[in-house]
Amino acid sequence: MKRLTLCAALAFLLCAEITVAQDPLPRAQAADVGFTESGLANLAASMRGLVDDGRRAGVVWGVVKDGKLVQLEAYGQRNVEAGLPMETDTVFRIYSQSRAVTGAAILTLVDDGSMALDDPVANYLPEIADMQVIAELRRDQVVRTVPQDPPMTIRHLFNYTAGLGYAPSWPAGVGIEQREIVSLDHTLEDMIDLLSTYPLLAQPGEKWIYGYHSDVLGAVAERVSGRDLNDFLARRLFGPLGMDDTGFWVRRGSSDRLAVVYGPDDSGSLQPRSALPSSTYTEPGKFFSAGGGLVSTVPDYLRFGQMILNGGELDGERILNAGTVAEMGTNALGPEQGTVSFADGFVPPKPFAGYGWGLAIGVRLAHGVHTVPGSPGDLVWGGLANTTYFLDPVENIVAVAMTQYLGPDADELVFRLREGVYGALAP
Repeated sequence: MKRLTLCAALAFLLCAEITVAQDPLPRAQAADVGFTESGLANLAASMRGLVDDGRRAGVVWGVVKDGKLVQLEAYGQRNVEAGLPMETDTVFRIYSQSRAVTGAAILTLVDDGSMALDDPVANYLPEIADMQVIAELRRDQVVRTVPQDPPMTIRHLFNYTAGLGYAPSWPAGVGIEQREIVSLDHTLEDMIDLLSTYPLLAQPGEKWIYGYHSDVLGAVAERVSGRDLNDFLARRLFGPLGMDDTGFWVRRGSSDRLAVVYGPDDSGSLQPRSALPSSTYTEPGKFFSAGGGLVSTVPDYLRFGQMILNGGELDGERILNAGTVAEMGTNALGPEQGTVSFADGFVPPKPFAGYGWGLAIGVRLAHGVHTVPGSPGDLVWGGLANTTYFLDPVENIVAVAMTQYLGPDADELVFRLREGVYGALAP
């Protein structure tokens, strides 16, 4: 069995007790909402086992059913070297788990009539109109391009069919560099100026590709609202929902609440890892990545997820129209565009087999091969540093698990959360 180093293990014994912060939603007994106590105990034991086996330094997870909190626990450490325990309000880099959050906020601009899903993106970002589409390659060099047909729309951006990828998706001869596009020294306006000089990988609407779509949507939101994305998100979503610990950096004076990222060394022992910087994290910055820059907590994300399951409302605050939420959670990919598991240039983790894509979120298809339990239409995604969630509108479940880990068995957190939650449902 792989173990932490001796110092880490000693610190863990002192600090691994379960800690509890303020509940994000009203609590209920397991039996009152259709769970079994023994099933939830098994889920907790499975999550703790990740830490006890030395596979994660610490983990926080939470489960809500029928709008009621039934489990919110923390185990292990957020900073092994400093001996700081994992707590239920520990802050995590959520990377791509940002997409649904920023997508929901940007959809408020559709609800208030400031823009429409089928508007050309060039109405708001004229630079985008100049992006040609790759039509012919020779030895990784682009030798022919053609105009966009049809023009890229806001819907294409939300559906991830706008022809954008991430830098590794482009042929080497194009010369696009990831850190050039998502540089922390840039603003979103700078990003658009650079990105628009490159060709699109496919015609808008042609295929699903994982890429800069959400970041471009962030730039659209800034142009339409007249505010920087950080301020826009705070006004439209974080403030109204009480998501006080979600943003592009931790709150002032709380930097020690941000969990350290760990990964295994050659012997399997967990060591601190450098994680891709998608935000400044501990201090104010100027690049606001809507696709991967947020930090958040399990309680904040539970509140966000419950708002979505409620059809856009929580605690009397209406964030989105119910119809908009329904469209957000409807698969938008046809057979010709594939599923998120088989798109060119990106292979998602195995738990996402059999999922399509709605408006900035993964959607479970009714048919196809699935590797995790769930319900048709459940909503899901996760983050690079091992955070995950799912929203099940059939069983009315919100479940979130977060750790900070880069390593070979990242899928294990997803499997344990899914299998544990569905295994806890009363027969």
